[in-house]
Amino acid sequence: MAGNTNKWWEKRTPRSVDYLKLWQENPRFDTAESQSRIKLADFAEEICSEPSDKTGFFELIKSIVKLGFMDFEPIVVWKDENNRYVVAEGNRRILALKLLRSPDKAPKSIRKFILQQSHLIVRKEIEKVQVCVAPNLEATRWYVLQRHSTSSIQKPWQRLQQQRFIVGLYDEYNQNIEKIISITGFTRSEIILALRYVQLRDLATRKQVTDLMSIEEKELIYSNRISMTILERWFASESVRERWGVQFDGMKVKITSNEESFLHAYGKFLKLMFNVEPNDLSFVVNTRSIPEKNEEIFKVLPEVTFPKTQEETVLNTSIPPEQPPQGKDNDVTGQYLSKEVPEHSDNNGDSKLSLVVNYPPVKHKNDRRRMVTPQTTINVHSAKLNSLFNELKKVPVHLYTLSASITLRVFLDLSVDDFIRRNGLEKSVATQYKKDYNHTILQQRLKFLCDNHVGETQANKVISKLLQPKNEHSLDTLNSYMHGHETHKIDYRFVNGFWDMLAPLLKVLIELKER
Repeated sequence: MAGNTNKWWEKRTPRSVDYLKLWQENPRFDTAESQSRIKLADFAEEICSEPSDKTGFFELIKSIVKLGFMDFEPIVVWKDENNRYVVAEGNRRILALKLLRSPDKAPKSIRKFILQQSHLIVRKEIEKVQVCVAPNLEATRWYVLQRHSTSSIQKPWQRLQQQRFIVGLYDEYNQNIEKIISITGFTRSEIILALRYVQLRDLATRKQVTDLMSIEEKELIYSNRISMTILERWFASESVRERWGVQFDGMKVKITSNEESFLHAYGKFLKLMFNVEPNDLSFVVNTRSIPEKNEEIFKVLPEVTFPKTQEETVLNTSIPPEQPPQGKDNDVTGQYLSKEVPEHSDNNGDSKLSLVVNYPPVKHKNDRRRMVTPQTTINVHSAKLNSLFNELKKVPVHLYTLSASITLRVFLDLSVDDFIRRNGLEKSVATQYKKDYNHTILQQRLKFLCDNHVGETQANKVISKLLQPKNEHSLDTLNSYMHGHETHKIDYRFVNGFWDMLAPLLKVLIELKER
């Protein structure tokens, strides 16, 4: 078992609250947005994004102020590659302590409350907390999954969040289920269920479905607000599977109906579930109305049609190249798996609801929905550059291609400037071009770096390409995004490809890394 190393979870040691780093990949947070958050206020905004969560967080703050910090429940940390202690378990509690110690860092939406509460507590008394130091990140994964899957004390993760976490491990360990079992302690059946349900959820990102959605509904699809529990109940119904021609075979979901017809009906069902726009139902589609009112729901849904020869087709969540892409960098995180085997299961504890996860690799492919994948990091001190980088992780490049292309040009400029300033080269650049450094242009700065200060071969090749106007991925192309009128290169695949081309240079300039 991954966590079974000298029973580290039984040992406690004091650590300063101020130097504990909140876990940016905590599954409570949305993969595309929250994983990239770096400010305390951003974490607090996410924790309080739902009214019930905000109420619970306020109660936690009040409890700490009234009773002091009670460390009955362990705070679990591990040391990252930069020798910093990162919180794996107890992020809400550490966030509460950090805000009470530094109320000015609270977001405006709750700052007044935090300020009031901070005046009622002696800050020195919450300067340090007892923590359990895990030997590595893998051990924390095992521990956290055990806690949130079985504990009635801890605030549980939502279903799809935990499923996403397992899917992440599935990808990271090359689809080795035995490895995931050893890390998480889950059974094979439970892991397979997680993989299936995420696949089911990802069908919502098919273009045939999203074309039916309003902007607000699309945001729900690509966020962590979609209810996995409702979807599970719906597809667990035999009547749904029969009318829609859905069949489950191990880890695969198959249909005998017409795919376009099935996805159209699925999209219409999601619209009912979201309840954003008026519909013909007199009730809300939720876990209380499914399956009891399935027949009434069917009356307002389009009928799913079947071909004359009913052959089984395996559904896939991947999207054809000419359509908005989906993949591992999707930001669809939302709810969570429990340790319980679902109600509709066979004698082996294996659910009859079976969906396969089939993520297309996106690490170096142009056909992706985000220019910068969520698992990418940089290491710079510039707040502006960090903020811009985090925004690039969030902006759907296929929807905002023009904005993304212009931002790419700005991002390269800031990266070059950051490298030059960090290495104290401003005077050398100014001397070479006989003008104030601030008056030099990006082309001159790149030429300076290529001639003198970038020793990495691949990075120099990138600079050479940028400085040759005939290249498609040239500085001239980047400049045309801002000042030109041509639009033939403003395509999300081309912009993604430009980012990929720049990657070797950005690795040198800002320590770009993919985890």
